[in-house]
Amino acid sequence: MTVIENIALKNRVEVSLVGANIAIYTTAAIFMPYILSTIALVFLAIYLLVNKQSRQMIFINKGSNLLKIFLAYSIIVPIVFHNWAGLCTAIIIVLAAVLGLYIRNIMTKALFEKLMTLMCTFSLTSAGYAIVEKIVNSIEQGSSRVSAVFFYPNYFGTVVGIVIIICAYKVLTKQNNIWFYYMVAFTNLISMYLCKSMFVWVEVFVGVAVLMIVLKRHRLLSIWLIVAAVGGFLVLFLGVNIIPRLNDVEVTVRLRQQIWNEAITAISQSPWIGHGYYSYMQLFDSSYLNQVIPHSHSLYIDTVLNFGVIGTVLLICYFGNLYKSIFRICFKEKNPMITSLILAVTAAALVHGITDITLLWVQTMPLFLLILSGLGAFEKDNEKFKSYQ
Repeated sequence: MTVIENIALKNRVEVSLVGANIAIYTTAAIFMPYILSTIALVFLAIYLLVNKQSRQMIFINKGSNLLKIFLAYSIIVPIVFHNWAGLCTAIIIVLAAVLGLYIRNIMTKALFEKLMTLMCTFSLTSAGYAIVEKIVNSIEQGSSRVSAVFFYPNYFGTVVGIVIIICAYKVLTKQNNIWFYYMVAFTNLISMYLCKSMFVWVEVFVGVAVLMIVLKRHRLLSIWLIVAAVGGFLVLFLGVNIIPRLNDVEVTVRLRQQIWNEAITAISQSPWIGHGYYSYMQLFDSSYLNQVIPHSHSLYIDTVLNFGVIGTVLLICYFGNLYKSIFRICFKEKNPMITSLILAVTAAALVHGITDITLLWVQTMPLFLLILSGLGAFEKDNEKFKSYQ
């Protein structure tokens, strides 16, 4: 082996080790208290940008130029409209994208599975925190909902829902330590009940159903649908209190409808460029129970409100190309490992996005991007990647 080959091999090993560590640190940071999580994730993203070698590995994917345009657009628009909350959010989203793209470009199948196992493990600490918080709230007669380390109960619910879907993926793909994932799923069911996020139950149902469809577990899917139908009958017709806060659903729906109507009116008045992240908060300054309403509680309405037709088209084009690759790998190349989980979590997020935007948070967004980065495990044959490996 020549000196040049030795140096190249050393560089590849260093990139692999550093990249794996960055991915592991990112996973751990997601489950820290949200202030510490923010500090850790921002530090990691800035480190990747400062380091020349890692910086070169960020925007090397197909469609990256389209993403760059959108990220620049998301920063410029709030500046124009003096939307400073939107500007700060846009900067954080850029840093999240840096982390997600870098991890995607160093991802391997073994690393992805390791990260998913780490998420399941770290979720147990969140569950412990939630149980302690519930006990303290009961003693002090505080809030009936818990948020653990995630600032708001619905963010906690989203993380819990994703972890349960990961557990289902591990079980359905027959990976090692199957009883560990059953235990983690059961523990997170307790967390899901404690956070009292109504729609996360639908999110989990959809995510697990998609997993069974993609993995062709048709018999299990039939059982899953029957169990869901029985559960729905018990809740809707017999009044069994399985899903918490279901009595509040009428008030919640009315409030959502009011918010959606206001947001749609604002879109019709200024449809093209939007006002940046948190446009609803800037335009309406609304509150409910002394809490500011930050967005329009619909992923689809809020996207158009924030970025207008132009920004929305940019996002659709970028993610359309990305998911085209995922569908090709999953169905045409018949490789459902990893891709089945990506599709399941995506479907769950899209369904939850009908009534809320829980992915727009410093912990939930990186969690989703980490799962999406699994696509990178299939992209190593790309010539652009070979020069960095």
